[in-house]
Amino acid sequence: MIRILAVIAVIAVHVTADHLDSGSTVAMHVLRSLLSTAVPAFIMISGALNLAPSAMRHGSGRFLGRRLRRLVPATLVWTAFYAGVMGILLTGEPPDWRAEIVDLLTASTYPHLYFLPLILGLTVITPVITAYVGDSGRRAWICGAVAAGWALVVMAVPPLTQGLLQEPLVPLQMGILTYFLPFIGYYVLGRAAWAAPVRRRPALVLLLVAVPALTAATVWAYLSRTTDTPPGQVLLPTYVAPTVMLLSLALVVALMGLGRRWTVTARTERFLRTVGDATFGVFLVHFAILVGLRELGYPEVSVLTVTGLLVLVTLGAFAVSLLGKKVPGLRAIL
Repeated sequence: MIRILAVIAVIAVHVTADHLDSGSTVAMHVLRSLLSTAVPAFIMISGALNLAPSAMRHGSGRFLGRRLRRLVPATLVWTAFYAGVMGILLTGEPPDWRAEIVDLLTASTYPHLYFLPLILGLTVITPVITAYVGDSGRRAWICGAVAAGWALVVMAVPPLTQGLLQEPLVPLQMGILTYFLPFIGYYVLGRAAWAAPVRRRPALVLLLVAVPALTAATVWAYLSRTTDTPPGQVLLPTYVAPTVMLLSLALVVALMGLGRRWTVTARTERFLRTVGDATFGVFLVHFAILVGLRELGYPEVSVLTVTGLLVLVTLGAFAVSLLGKKVPGLRAIL
């Protein structure tokens, strides 16, 4: 359920991106803050599943082979589609090949494609993390907290040093081979939150107290002029900024703790598993559907029409992903 809600939130991020700015209402910024937890939630769910000892029951070679056979073709095909077809061919403009290569190496060809090298990197190091964490919830919490803290420090260095030095110190250059590093904390803490979930009362405190407080802090970070320039930019909401990281962890950890014993009928479970398995394909195809609808002139003149666009893109992306999984050629990249 978290994975399904997360991918819908990702679609909502891209649908509403053009309608959000510093002049938007506080309510819109509250929505923007909650939507910022979507990608971290995706990563935490991946960690909860991939870092389970049962995932390695046939050995790390079998695990990596199975995962990479799905991720590598999808990465190559969808990168070629978005960067080549949509980014070059359909624009009708002569490409700047130097800029295109730089965008590929920095995983910035399209707004959502960074996720592919990110999840590839996390997958490759999964056997190493699993060997250390094993089935110990305590080790997962400690390892994940250390990794998350490291990410906060490393990503804070550039804005903190920009005002002190002539050029900011950048200890980690984000690119296709390094994009996964700041997200290891989310990945491992996803496993921790499932292997050793918080109890019901602390989970309720997280959901009812911490999540609203951190949402308010994130809204402040969006609206405050403090975050416009260094060193205040260290608080500008990104996936590895303090407010967003704490908000994402509080929300997902609370939901995992409260939903641990939630059960549904066998029929509902089969339906949710099918829809949940389609979320990776939804993530990959939704941007093409969104761009296509906008190119056809879909009107975005009110809250109602923007909501309608969100519904159309979501339904279209799930339809393509679910139907594509039944086609041998498409199944390999969805």
